[in-house]
Amino acid sequence: MIDAIVGVKGSGKTPRLLEEMSEELKEEGANIVFIEYGKRLDSVIPYHVRLIDITEYPVRGYDGLLAFLAGLNAKDYDITHIYIDSIYKVTGNNNPDHLADFFRDLQKLAKNVDNRITITISEELESLPESVKAFARKD
Repeated sequence: MIDAIVGVKGSGKTPRLLEEMSEELKEEGANIVFIEYGKRLDSVIPYHVRLIDITEYPVRGYDGLLAFLAGLNAKDYDITHIYIDSIYKVTGNNNPDHLADFFRDLQKLAKNVDNRITITISEELESLPESVKAFARKD
């Protein structure tokens, strides 16, 4: 399953991720990966969560990120949830049409590996393609 937390910069997307992640850690068998750009959150992410600073890896673009996620799941088959904070920063690509293609491919991967993937997108919901809007949370 994939879902997206969408909003403009400063609208509270990352704190929502952190709150949700803390709740998930209470579940037995939780194996969570958190991907960020830079080391902004290393002091607030619980040590049980695998924190990945994407800048430490040669991952560029949506195809590179998809391959990286597939590799994570190939090595660690029991990942329950992957959080990706600031998808545009992580990929270095803020083209909404490329994001739509990524979501289509990511949905296939998520079904195969049985992960839940939550992504934050710093954007106005109205400016996203319909196929991406379908994944946006309605809360």
